[in-house]
Amino acid sequence: MEYDYTSIEDYLSNEVYVTETSEFDDRLRVAPALPEATRADPLEQLIFFYTYNVVIVAVGIILNLVLIRGISCAKSTGALLFVLQIAIVDVLTLLTSDWELYYHLTRTWTLPPEQCMLYSGFESLTSVAIAYLIVGLNFHSIATYNLAVEVAKGGAIAATEPESVADSFAEENSYEVATDALAQKRSLTIDYRYKKTRISVLFPILLVWFIAVSESLPLFLFSDIVLEAPTMAAVAGRGGGNGTQHCTVLVNAVTNHRLVSLMVILIRIVLPTVALLITTVQIVVKFYRGKRFAQPDEIDENVAFALKLSMFLSISYVLFTAQRLYGSLLLEILSEPNVVPKYPQFSSTIGLSLAVFHYCASFIRPLVIVAMCKQRNNHVDITFLCRKRSANDAISLE
Repeated sequence: MEYDYTSIEDYLSNEVYVTETSEFDDRLRVAPALPEATRADPLEQLIFFYTYNVVIVAVGIILNLVLIRGISCAKSTGALLFVLQIAIVDVLTLLTSDWELYYHLTRTWTLPPEQCMLYSGFESLTSVAIAYLIVGLNFHSIATYNLAVEVAKGGAIAATEPESVADSFAEENSYEVATDALAQKRSLTIDYRYKKTRISVLFPILLVWFIAVSESLPLFLFSDIVLEAPTMAAVAGRGGGNGTQHCTVLVNAVTNHRLVSLMVILIRIVLPTVALLITTVQIVVKFYRGKRFAQPDEIDENVAFALKLSMFLSISYVLFTAQRLYGSLLLEILSEPNVVPKYPQFSSTIGLSLAVFHYCASFIRPLVIVAMCKQRNNHVDITFLCRKRSANDAISLE
């Protein structure tokens, strides 16, 4: 709405400014600090904080370190190398969660700006890395399954070709020619079957880390503490008061910021969600199809175990992290440049519960994967308590 001003004093007056901006600002303004009567008891907050650190953070880090050591001491496969990267990311995630939990409990950022930069950067790094690593594992499992099927079909063709060749040349009564032709066929079959027996994962893993670092680098550089001014009602009710401090990325230009926001939504939310859904459906279909044929001996990797890992990690990501993407991250991005807290559409208690539920995934994942590796029917040779091995038994990680 446009206004007609009679003088510059009217334009700059406080009444006109409040009339134009209060309706828009009040919708996205963060609620001021609650009165002390409605706050949680500081002792209860302290007990909750240390309980979370002992049960989830400490135990989760130990489980991930055990998983990392077990994979490092075992024969490397593509799926296990992806799991190794996921375990490293989970350790970083659990360490980062302390900042956010403290942020939720105090309802304001009271830590130094340097820690704000570290929190924002690592939160973005771990979020992007875990999503794309699981998607990468899904693609690797699908490719390994397709390779196993291809090798199995090649083996069946190789078993039938010598008989057909021998029958055709027996009709011509030419023993020497048949022998030469048969040997040639067999040599071609051997070259075909042993052309490729494993899928390389070096480039996909490096690509995932490049995407994660590129996405989080701006947050490492430009995150800072922003002071949110208290509302007029808060000032009138308490006779003043300090604003709430938030840890967020600084915004300079609105036009450029909208473009960056769209890119962040695309990279951190849309692409991982679509890729995860498509690959998960394919993983489930191939897993049940794979029960009807035996894995060829030429394939170095346990295809069934790789498919199981992919299904578990995909389902766990949807259960624990999807609510984080759409209940917090998306709303935060859409609300910018206005600053909103985590889970802005929920109360502080529900937001804290959802945040803890999200970080519990980094505790659940290594626990289940270790249990899966110890099951005999999965045929995974991993010793989580490494013993010294002779030089002949040493296997390098490729």
